[in-house]
Amino acid sequence: MPIGMITCCLGVLLGGWLGSAGRRWIDEGLRGLLPRLFGLTAICNGLLSVLKAAQMPTVTLAVIAGGWLGHALHLERGVVRALGRALERVPRPAGFDMQQYVTVVAVFCASGFGLYSVMVESISGDRAQMFSKAMMDLFAAVIFGSSLGVSVSLIAIPQAAVFTLFFFLARLLMPVMSGDMLGNFIACGGVLTVAAGMRMSGIREYPLIDMLPALALAVLLTPLLAPVFG
Repeated sequence: MPIGMITCCLGVLLGGWLGSAGRRWIDEGLRGLLPRLFGLTAICNGLLSVLKAAQMPTVTLAVIAGGWLGHALHLERGVVRALGRALERVPRPAGFDMQQYVTVVAVFCASGFGLYSVMVESISGDRAQMFSKAMMDLFAAVIFGSSLGVSVSLIAIPQAAVFTLFFFLARLLMPVMSGDMLGNFIACGGVLTVAAGMRMSGIREYPLIDMLPALALAVLLTPLLAPVFG
């Protein structure tokens, strides 16, 4: 039973509702500040993950090639359209920012730390990292729920879908993943987390969804480029 994964998804569901319900007690200035502060902490966490890279040139190539592939496939544009249709009947607060919402979806569903934690729970049954992710997501959902409303709670649905997929894929992937492959995967997730933090902080609008293929490329390119960069 993936208790850690379920706890994490429930944390997003509850946190989004709490943030939306408490919106009236948080002034507009603070609602604008909190996401930027969370973006700052995301940048710090992402930098720590980048340090786990086994081959930084491989990670760099994966990010560049993955971003190009995602842009060519119009991934972010498609996700924005899909989310727009999904939220048509959901009440949204005035000034709802779809771009910020897309960023939050990517952070909750596709962070390198989150996916790695799911895989660890699947293989070893160790839920400690997943519980840490659940705690972070709970407070993050409260923060974003205060500005984006109850729609943040609904992110628990795609998060559960993505995490379930990786929970079962882990049993196929982890036995064949080397330490370098895993390190580059985590580092690539860290680069995406830094990009998400910069986007949330209003520093730079990186196409975060377009960059997601980089996670797969970081794993695939590691053994191919090991003779060059290893």
